[in-house]
Amino acid sequence: MKLVSFLLLFIFSVPMLSQERVLEIYQPEKEKQRSFKENRRVKVKTLDGKKYIGRFRIIDSQTIEIEGHQIALNNIKNIKSRSIVAGIAGTLLTIYGASLVLAGTLMLVIAPDIPLAVGFISAGGLVMTSGILFNEFARNQRNPKWFYKIIEE
Repeated sequence: MKLVSFLLLFIFSVPMLSQERVLEIYQPEKEKQRSFKENRRVKVKTLDGKKYIGRFRIIDSQTIEIEGHQIALNNIKNIKSRSIVAGIAGTLLTIYGASLVLAGTLMLVIAPDIPLAVGFISAGGLVMTSGILFNEFARNQRNPKWFYKIIEE
């Protein structure tokens, strides 16, 4: 009975003792803060112009790792969430919009139905632009405004 009690106590106390490391970014003048849990998919641009997309892992208090590349926190230019669903949706919107523009252009060449072709081209342009903006203007945290640190929760 003592062994069973000890095992149950151990099983339920392990999650309470384990701590999770988090990359916290904060903006002191606006009192904003945001945190990225380890293993989250992000897009990071560094000060030397390199881009890294993938799940990040915390190495130590000043370094993270993305897809095998170690990045110092003071070398990050900006960081943003990069979910797979949002990436796929933005790409599909861009492809769908481009196909509408192509269909409108073909309508002008094959059968000169100008109002319908202009409708297809303008709708395709709007859909394609929304797909591009959907991917590019996600929540961006730039280095001059934001400070980075690693904390344990």
